[in-house]
Amino acid sequence: MIKNNKRRCTFFFIMTMLLFIFSGCGSSSDEAASSSDPEAIRESQISELENSDLIGNVDAYAAIQGVLVESAAPTPAKVFIIENDESVEEGAGEKYVYSPHYLDLPEELKAKSDAEMNVLVKLRSYYMETGTYSNEGIAYTRYVQITILDRATGTVIHEETMIGSAPFSISEDQSAGDGYVPEYQVLEKILVYFGYAEE
Repeated sequence: MIKNNKRRCTFFFIMTMLLFIFSGCGSSSDEAASSSDPEAIRESQISELENSDLIGNVDAYAAIQGVLVESAAPTPAKVFIIENDESVEEGAGEKYVYSPHYLDLPEELKAKSDAEMNVLVKLRSYYMETGTYSNEGIAYTRYVQITILDRATGTVIHEETMIGSAPFSISEDQSAGDGYVPEYQVLEKILVYFGYAEE
């Protein structure tokens, strides 16, 4: 009887230890998986941004203007990027929101707070009529204006406009066609200015 009890105790002890070990391994592997999951990382970055005071100041940042004085960015540069919201109807006035390009900046470039941010990048995307098709449809070309401002001096230290690809061909029943500017090229242009890539 005593031997049976000892065996049972030993069995339960071993099983408990095995469960503890395996549950520990499982949670650590789950954590490792989530830390390497791009979607989880992105969600974490968005959550961090939304909890910062940068979001609350987007309207104020959009109002910042400056005279163009081409120069290098301050060092260390702490950058925030905003872009015009193209879902806002024409005539309702421009509205700016934070740009997803901010999330793709190298960590050392990202401003984490309003107090830290010393370089503002404003992106303004728009379409312009650049021709017509044989069926009298309108051809539009996309433009992305990149404006980089030094917050301390209140000057525009770099400005350039990217011109999209030629408008695509359209079918007879379509009334318009447009070209586009690849998003990765916009980010590349920004990084080139800060010395992170070569054109």
